Amino acid sequence: MANASGRPLSADDTQSRERLLNAARGQFSKRGYAATTTRDIARLAGTNPALIRYYFNNKAGLFQAVLHETIQPMLSLMRSAPLQSEKPDMLALVQQYHRMMAPHPELPRMIFRALHNPASAEYQIVSDTFNGVIRTAVEHLLAQLAKSAGQASETKRQALVISALALAVFPFLMPDVVRQILQFSATPDELAAIASCAAPLFATKVTDTAGGQRG
Repeated sequence: MANASGRPLSADDTQSRERLLNAARGQFSKRGYAATTTRDIARLAGTNPALIRYYFNNKAGLFQAVLHETIQPMLSLMRSAPLQSEKPDMLALVQQYHRMMAPHPELPRMIFRALHNPASAEYQIVSDTFNGVIRTAVEHLLAQLAKSAGQASETKRQALVISALALAVFPFLMPDVVRQILQFSATPDELAAIASCAAPLFATKVTDTAGGQRG
């Protein structure tokens, strides 16, 4: 791992960098990109604001690092051996997304708002980062479904992928009024329960689609 100038980081550097990333992730999630200052982040991290320039160049570089390192577990999972099998494990991606976003449930909302506001300062950073992730996830799942559900139409395979993406994202984006009615706060246990309930449905649907028995 290196700093903004490309020099390797020492153990102390790595710890300071991680504190800045954690503080930034929390502030960006709660306050949004525009309202978050590098001074606030440095104060919460217990470091000098100059270290943000040293490690990340500026606030935009720090924000980009937060996004990249938050989604890295998802990228690693998509590149792992289990997902290269003939049987698609759509819920594995859903569960991984839940795990990486659960500690900061407001971050997906901020990302969603940025993607729908091209005039925002963070739009290009979010777009560049998440377009690649979503494209990789969609292409991967469609390729796996083509193996196990080859008799299904392209429309049905796309519908399964859209359903998986919706299951991953919606728990974090649902309106507050729905959260209150359902008494849902997107805790790790609640997210795990959602994935657990959906797993049999996805397994059945993939099997039925492959066999051409329904729909």
